[in-house]
Amino acid sequence: MPVEDRSATISSQQDTGNESNLITNTEKEPESIQATMAAEDSLRQESISAQSTSPVALAFLEDADKYTIAGDSDRAVASLERGLDIEPKNPWLWNRLASERLKQKMWAKAITLAKKSNAFASGHKQLKIDNWQIISQASTALGDKEGARKADKMTERFSTEKT
Repeated sequence: MPVEDRSATISSQQDTGNESNLITNTEKEPESIQATMAAEDSLRQESISAQSTSPVALAFLEDADKYTIAGDSDRAVASLERGLDIEPKNPWLWNRLASERLKQKMWAKAITLAKKSNAFASGHKQLKIDNWQIISQASTALGDKEGARKADKMTERFSTEKT
């Protein structure tokens, strides 16, 4: 599990009317950063939970998020793959794995994984939009203009489709 160093000194500008003083605060700022990050984590969990993700998949997605934030894409991928061993039909895990492969410039894998996510994403319009965007970006990187055009067309279709 990566350890994030949030204890670094944070500097901020405080305006005291006529002059600006530079204040270095080593106690309060890290707590507020941690509170903000906890709130963001909570929102992400609620968002993912609202999208019918099981607690098991949610745990692997959260681990992958932590590894991604820490810059450890390989461990994020390993976490997602473990999740898929347990829940092979979870479209959110396939989507996140496609996204990681896109970041790793593994274009063909990103396309394949995004398509796999789409196969299980019935009724999840926003997820399908994200998958088609991944396919478009990866196709563009591969020089597949026709594939990118088709993916963009699908993104547009799902973006304008009424729920």
